[in-house]
Amino acid sequence: MAVEATPISLETLIDEYAERNPRSRALFERAQAVLPGGNVRTGVYMAPFPFYAASGAGKYLTDVDGHRLLDFVNNNTVLILGHAHPSVVAAVNSTVAQGTGFSRPTELEIELAEELQRRVPSLERIRFCNSGTEAVLNVIRAARGFTGRPKIAKFEGAYHGTAEHAMVSHVPPIGPELGPIDHPTPVHSSAGLGAAADEVIVLPFNDIGACERIISEHASELAAVIVDPLMTGVGMALPVDNFLGNLRELTSRHDVLLVFDEIISYRVARGGAQELYDVRPDLTALAKIVAGGMPGGAFGGREDIMALYDPRPGARIPQAGTFNGNPVTMAAGLATLRELTPEAYARLERLGSRAAAGLAAVFAEAGIPASAAAVGSLFRIHILPEYPRNYREAANDNKALQQWLFFWLLRHDILWATGGNVSTVIDDGDVDRLIATVRAGLRAYAG
Repeated sequence: MAVEATPISLETLIDEYAERNPRSRALFERAQAVLPGGNVRTGVYMAPFPFYAASGAGKYLTDVDGHRLLDFVNNNTVLILGHAHPSVVAAVNSTVAQGTGFSRPTELEIELAEELQRRVPSLERIRFCNSGTEAVLNVIRAARGFTGRPKIAKFEGAYHGTAEHAMVSHVPPIGPELGPIDHPTPVHSSAGLGAAADEVIVLPFNDIGACERIISEHASELAAVIVDPLMTGVGMALPVDNFLGNLRELTSRHDVLLVFDEIISYRVARGGAQELYDVRPDLTALAKIVAGGMPGGAFGGREDIMALYDPRPGARIPQAGTFNGNPVTMAAGLATLRELTPEAYARLERLGSRAAAGLAAVFAEAGIPASAAAVGSLFRIHILPEYPRNYREAANDNKALQQWLFFWLLRHDILWATGGNVSTVIDDGDVDRLIATVRAGLRAYAG
């Protein structure tokens, strides 16, 4: 790739983006007349306007202006097989032809539950739902119902969907209102939160001593601690010094349930992060890859806790949902999991590690302090001298350069988000292309 003769500013890249995407700009203008802010997913908004997807095939996403983008985002980690994988398409088409949904159960929901149970031993019993937000809502409800305690603990900066308990201290602005780093003050991350948001205790990730003090103080009223094992809501902060294992011991000692939010981290290994770190939670929330690219989620865990949902003695937690266990979603999820063999996971891990190492090298060549990491198919670059251990460290990332790189990569038909994830259709040449494009970009960066 040719080296740019002169530095390029962010303003120039944004102007070029606007010129290259007239159809997307027109759609965004049209959308604002019917959708608040012109969108239905807050996370897809970007200034000056988002580009609109037209189709996807394999490793590529094609937008409405005809740009064929090498995709390292994959609908926010959902598409571990890439876009429109033949096995998933065949399974969906076959199922749709027999009906899109019924008011009765189908065999497919048993098959997908059995497949998940084989892969994740902690899932002694499983229920299906329609999103990651619903999965988290249910594991929190189950924890509170089982223990009879009102409060939940979560980690500062973590994202667990948009239910009320989850929308506390989700990537809050850094400031004195957050309190001490070893005893964070809960802050609301959304307007309109009710009393449930006042039942949340906030913990610092990777500080087991602080967690022990806070959990001990609140143990008598604390139903569960929910954790994203990889803190993917802040980019990615990895557990260190056996943090997850120590958290398991701590919660068990205080008779507090441990809940893993594996909605993203489940893609890193056949049994998810709990297999990778050898920690068995009491409950697990799942979504994204388990629904095979369709809307869907799942949650499960210990048989005695999940018995709250059993209608035979009279369900203590009624869980309705017209689309729970929808056969099209079940078929897509099964088709996806069956493609994810041990060999597939090994290849994904190799490519993710290769991407992280290559990115770290090009930042070092450019003399820009940065740290990269990979776990399974996930890879991240934080433009920080040391890899972040928690939300507050991650919040110091160089956001201006991250934004510049995003638009630079779009200019070269690559989609990423502070790194990204590899799908099974990505190959070494694609990783080489990403690394080379970032290298060229850092040479052209007008910081």
